Amino acid sequence: MSQAIIFDFDGTLVDSQKTIYQCFQSITNYLAPERIAYAKNILIGPPLRDTASEILGPNHQDQLDEFVKLFIEMHDKHVIDNTYPYPGVIETLDKLNAKKVFMAIATNKRHSPTIKLINHYNWQEYFISIECSDDKSSIRNKEEMIQDILNNDKNFNKAFFIGDTVNDGLSANLSELTFIKAYYGYGRDQDWTKVNVKHSIHKPSEILQFI
Repeated sequence: MSQAIIFDFDGTLVDSQKTIYQCFQSITNYLAPERIAYAKNILIGPPLRDTASEILGPNHQDQLDEFVKLFIEMHDKHVIDNTYPYPGVIETLDKLNAKKVFMAIATNKRHSPTIKLINHYNWQEYFISIECSDDKSSIRNKEEMIQDILNNDKNFNKAFFIGDTVNDGLSANLSELTFIKAYYGYGRDQDWTKVNVKHSIHKPSEILQFI
């Protein structure tokens, strides 16, 4: 049992797949149309610059800055239009909040769209800490964000970490946190053999059984 949870964001609390894939495909079709298959099948979750680099491939790295710039403009303009909480998330957060569970977010999503969504859904009161990859002078990885949460608030030292990708799981393992896999997220087809998955959930409301 735990009274603290650190959540991933995309693929765990919100489904942003439609907006992100639309942006990836539109920009790839403009900059490097022969790479469109990569844009259609890329894993959502890693930092934007890493994903953009993988989509563009070795022959288009000189267009990386432009890809990132176009993505930020397009995605941030439409992020609220097609990004929704997974079914049951709102009710689950309400119940966790009522139980006075300490909650935080560690996400590779940039600060601006993350906070825009948090404010749009009136989730400000739920989270003690919201750590985004670009909150500091250099981009942080997921493990570093988790460590900043742990260093800033001892209530999270024995927290569950809930995420949907292998990177989430490995970061939780390295931070010695109990990892719960959000099976409904984006990482279903990844190779999970190196991740210590303590529990899996198939819908957000199943979180409540661990509290």
